[in-house]
Amino acid sequence: MTLKKCIVVDLDNTLWGGVVGEDTIALSLSPPGSYFVAFQQALRDLHDRGIILAINSRNNLDGSLNVIRNDPYMVLQEKHFAAVRVNWESKVQNIQDIAKELNIGTDSMVFLDDDPRNRAFVRGMLPEVAAPEMPDDPSQYVKFLHSLPYFSSDSITDEDKMRGNFYVTERLRKESEKHFSDRTEFLRSLGIELQIFENDMSSVARLSQLTAKTNQFNIKKQPYTEHQIEAFIRSPGFIVYHARAMDKFGDHGIIAFAIIHRVETHWQVESLLMSCRVFGLGIEDAFVGTIAMRAARSGAKTFGIDFEQSDKNIPAKEFVDRITSDVIRMPDWIACR
Repeated sequence: MTLKKCIVVDLDNTLWGGVVGEDTIALSLSPPGSYFVAFQQALRDLHDRGIILAINSRNNLDGSLNVIRNDPYMVLQEKHFAAVRVNWESKVQNIQDIAKELNIGTDSMVFLDDDPRNRAFVRGMLPEVAAPEMPDDPSQYVKFLHSLPYFSSDSITDEDKMRGNFYVTERLRKESEKHFSDRTEFLRSLGIELQIFENDMSSVARLSQLTAKTNQFNIKKQPYTEHQIEAFIRSPGFIVYHARAMDKFGDHGIIAFAIIHRVETHWQVESLLMSCRVFGLGIEDAFVGTIAMRAARSGAKTFGIDFEQSDKNIPAKEFVDRITSDVIRMPDWIACR
């Protein structure tokens, strides 16, 4: 079973009882409202483990936000949702828009909706989206959620726990960008800092996770276990680099990883990958450029990248093609240390 990273949830009769604008909303400490409060808490627990939450509801936005913001029994608040679609568009269109906004694949999403017609519609149009059958009885919602096989993980990293916050702060960045006519000026306004670590054992679990999950910006899809990464760190013929990024809106966490094979005066990049959530910020140039400068300072005469094409790593190919035909240009809006 493929693990999922995002739950797209309906509101009316799913996150709370009743329909906004038509019924009295059922959220309380006694049934049936308590069943929805418990369900929200179960979703909150998944959010705190790193599962992204998003809203997909057919209703008026203002009325729905009023419940989220003002009902005293709401466990989930606006800050817990990485994307919000409350409108009269189709549920399928909203799911596609949410995936585009969050820069994730629809195959990493689970759709939860009390209406069997909506579930069937999504299954028919987007078969890669998991749309499990929800129980008719809301008292069974929590048990149903815990039974889903999509969210188990043997290792929960700090980045897992922060993932929901990553996507919320990304919404803040996108809102800020609207005030800039020049992309470079917007990037300078972020105050991006890139911390680059060399042969650091403290984040091996996260690095192993990155090699297993990253597809788009990955020069060679080769998952590594924690033990394998530790072996590279200990080997005198290899260097393992990783990077953590932050800006004025928040911490991106650990977002880049590279394994360098040193052979006499040649440095070969055996593995290079980066999280999709920092595409387009210039971080890939800053990360590889810093490694190339360290190679030159160490006496390396040549620097190469071992690229293997897959059906998903077009962004990595475009980057490799660009830097092999041109000098790596270090972005002046990123401070590396």
